[in-house]
Amino acid sequence: MEIVQLKVDKREEVGRGPARRMRRRGIVPAVAYGMSRETVHVSLPAAELERVLQTAEGANVLIDLEIPDTPKQENMASIIKAVQRDPVTREPLSADFQWISLEEKITLAVPVEVTGTAPGVVEDGGALQQQMHTVEVSCLPTDIPERIVASIDGMQIGDSLHVSDLEAISGVEVLAEADDVLLSIGAPIREEDLEVRVDEGLLEQLVDLEPGEELVEEEAEELVPEEAEEAEEAAEEEAAEEQPE
Repeated sequence: MEIVQLKVDKREEVGRGPARRMRRRGIVPAVAYGMSRETVHVSLPAAELERVLQTAEGANVLIDLEIPDTPKQENMASIIKAVQRDPVTREPLSADFQWISLEEKITLAVPVEVTGTAPGVVEDGGALQQQMHTVEVSCLPTDIPERIVASIDGMQIGDSLHVSDLEAISGVEVLAEADDVLLSIGAPIREEDLEVRVDEGLLEQLVDLEPGEELVEEEAEELVPEEAEEAEEAAEEEAAEEQPE
C-alpha cells in the first residue's frame, strides 16, 4: 500500500475558542499520538484532510505525517483514527492521527464491495440485503486491502453469502466468524405487504397509548450547529488529555 505524504502544522493554542477560529479559516485542529510518543497538537487545511480521505484506501490510508521539528522514526507511519464532523454540514471538526509500526499487525475494518450480477435480483425482482458493510481484518499496515470483494454472481432468491465464501487475501486474516452472513437475496416485497407493515406499526403505537393520550407524529430533533460544535470541541479536549504519553 502506498504511503501518502501529509504536512501539518504544530499548534500551541488548544481549547474551544482557538479551535473555532481555526475552523472559520478552513483549518482543522487535530492530535497525533501512539507508539509511546508524546501527544502532539497539530492542524491542517480541511481540504488536505478531505484529499487524503478520498484516496482509494479511504479512512485506512497510510500517512507519512510531517510535523515541524518532529523527527521521523524508521518503519513508522500513521493512520486516521477518527474524524469528527459537523452533523449538519458534514465539514470536518477535528481529527485524530495514530502512529503505528509498519512491522506490527493491526486490526481494522475494511469496506465490503459488492460485485457481479445476481439472477435472483435481475430476473426475479429479488432484493439485495447487505448485512455487513465492513469486515474486520488483521494484517501488516502495508498489506491493508482497499476493499473486501463480495461477488453475487449466480445468486438466487433465498441464497446467502457468508464470510467463509470470501476469497482469501495473502497476508490478511479475516476476524469475522466464518458463518457470519455478509449479504443475502430476499424475495421481492409486494406493495400490499408494505401497507400491512405500516398499519401494524400504527397499531403498535395505538396499543401503547396511555388513557387520553393522542397519537402524534414524532419529529426529528433539530440539530443546533453551535451546540454540536461545542460538543465536538469538548470531546477533542477530553481525547487529547486521555491520550497516552
